[in-house]
Amino acid sequence: MERTERDHCPVCEHVSFTTSLSVHRAAEDFHIVTCTACGHVFVADPPADTANHIDINRIDWAFRPRHHQIRRLILSQLKPGASVLEIGCGRGEVGYLMRNDPLTYVGYEPARGLSDFGIREGVPILRQVYQGGRRADAIVIDNVLEHVAEPRKLVEIAAGSLNPGGLMIVITPNVHDIRAVLSRSWRNRHLWIPPDHINFFSAKDINLIFRSVGLNSRRFRFSPLRLSDYRFFPRAIAETMGLSIFGHNVYAIG
Repeated sequence: MERTERDHCPVCEHVSFTTSLSVHRAAEDFHIVTCTACGHVFVADPPADTANHIDINRIDWAFRPRHHQIRRLILSQLKPGASVLEIGCGRGEVGYLMRNDPLTYVGYEPARGLSDFGIREGVPILRQVYQGGRRADAIVIDNVLEHVAEPRKLVEIAAGSLNPGGLMIVITPNVHDIRAVLSRSWRNRHLWIPPDHINFFSAKDINLIFRSVGLNSRRFRFSPLRLSDYRFFPRAIAETMGLSIFGHNVYAIG
């Protein structure tokens, strides 16, 4: 596995950090550090390529309640004919859910197996890294920032592509997720998981990133969709009360 050494914080670009812990995964040791300026926690020596090039034959849809929530938020904010751009769309679950909506959707996904699956299912996906230049009325970055080397720069590129009055949606895991605090097993399986996740965000980190590109973040409700979503009730209540004890679900109006 080819590795890279990060010489600055990916949130505030400060160059001083302290070692927090070492994690052994995928037959390799990874060093997790904390920025001494902003407190962001990240992997100091991540792999050069963090895209998951999984075999297309091992892939199927993985719809989550958050995909429906993203669609609901977009439909509540945008007018018919508006454009939606998703960065790191994976299989394209959001695009698939919006296939009959009066909006134009395009996703960007460099991971070959994931993008190939979505394309095969009819989702408009470009098999490449988004580098700006294509404007949109809504930009979605769903569970992507934890995977990329420069998350703040990615949000900056996205903000520069947002049409005036447009909608930016960002969802990431939470380094202070209450499940990680209560369960070592959960923490080891879902939080400290390099090389898959190389950035670990607090609410402060997300707010700092948004402010750095001139946006003010707001929370959107993670309400359950049906009774079968009972396991999401605690999260729905927490989000409604403005508590950040699970993942971060935020948006901003450009």
